[in-house]
Amino acid sequence: MLKTSTRHQPLSSPVVRIALIPVFTALSLATNYAMIDIPNVKLMDAFVFIAAFLFGLQVGLGTAVSIWAVYGFVNPYGQDDLMLLLFLMTGECLYALAGALLSRTSIARELIAEQIQTRTRDKQSIKYGMNIETGIPSRIRTRARNLLNNARLYGRMSLLFGLIGFQATFAYDVLTNFGSWVFKTSSPYQALIIGMITGVPFAILHEASNLVFFATVVPPAIAAAKRVGLQIQQRTL
Repeated sequence: MLKTSTRHQPLSSPVVRIALIPVFTALSLATNYAMIDIPNVKLMDAFVFIAAFLFGLQVGLGTAVSIWAVYGFVNPYGQDDLMLLLFLMTGECLYALAGALLSRTSIARELIAEQIQTRTRDKQSIKYGMNIETGIPSRIRTRARNLLNNARLYGRMSLLFGLIGFQATFAYDVLTNFGSWVFKTSSPYQALIIGMITGVPFAILHEASNLVFFATVVPPAIAAAKRVGLQIQQRTL
């Protein structure tokens, strides 16, 4: 009997892509339940974004739908009805779409590549500096200059990913708040207005926390994955 293995499959193969979906889903669900006592502060949106950025839209969409297929029913706060669950899944897919689109832009690729090159140069300069006789002031100046360049680069990356995450979260909140009221009011306009007003406290928590997560967690996670080759090359827009 023949045995199949995914051990040597390239990351772009359908088998590996399918296998990545439960990995990201499990990570998202584990952090969701660990942070269950903090309403609307979750890492799952960042994981969906990272999945799509590194491995393509299909992996991101599959992760988004899979998360809510479980979390929508197995939730300490109660099950979501099917119609609201549809809005939640659709909203979560916005993060996958944002990640896949951003991965194809030249600005994101250049920032990630520059960050990887900077880290490599830093390691080489440290190793080189330990093996030669150089003045301590010179080494201090070099190290300070490298730290300053890294801070500037990381600031640009944080700004880009943070703004993208904030925009995707705002769209998610508008859509899901609308979906919570669309069948409870007499018109879609009323559903939108009531949903926006009643959802303000939760939306603020959601958008503020995702702004922080996308600015601080997502860029280094993506850069680290790319350094070890955990990515699928996407065409540039």
